Amino acid sequence: MALNSTISHGMLTTMIQFVNLPSQNLTLVDSNILIYSLSSNSEKCTQAQEFLQNNQLSLCVAQQNIFETLRVLTHPNTPHSLAKTVAIKDVTLVTQHLKMLCPQPETKHVALELIRKYKIIGSKIFDAYLVATAFSNGVTTIATENEKDFKIFDELKIMNPFVPKNSSLA
Repeated sequence: MALNSTISHGMLTTMIQFVNLPSQNLTLVDSNILIYSLSSNSEKCTQAQEFLQNNQLSLCVAQQNIFETLRVLTHPNTPHSLAKTVAIKDVTLVTQHLKMLCPQPETKHVALELIRKYKIIGSKIFDAYLVATAFSNGVTTIATENEKDFKIFDELKIMNPFVPKNSSLA
């Protein structure tokens, strides 16, 4: 679906329903889960790895998640940061079995509407862009530890794999 004009404020939910394909029951994996799964020194490493290997869920990542993960894993201030070549290899291995979401022609419009609707500024704009990428690919659920960063988006379901199911916001 290509859009040539901005989406009106009231059309966001309608658009999400339009682009959401009912046959897709995918859950977007946020970067923090990828980072934990590759950080052997993290107490959440095993739990993150088990979540990613859970055959009960259809998981996906956005291209943005790949680069966010690489940024954290290779940053010199990250404890036990990885060499660039090791980080690229590890991220490629951990995401190779996940469906890859790419921005669609309407992603920009959805992102701009989310930014307007929720009055988003600063670094939170990247969260809106990630959510817009998910929505424009028919994905409305995210698995993340950062529930507070995404609970602003009414249209998004949140799953925290580090919290027992009855305690999560989802």
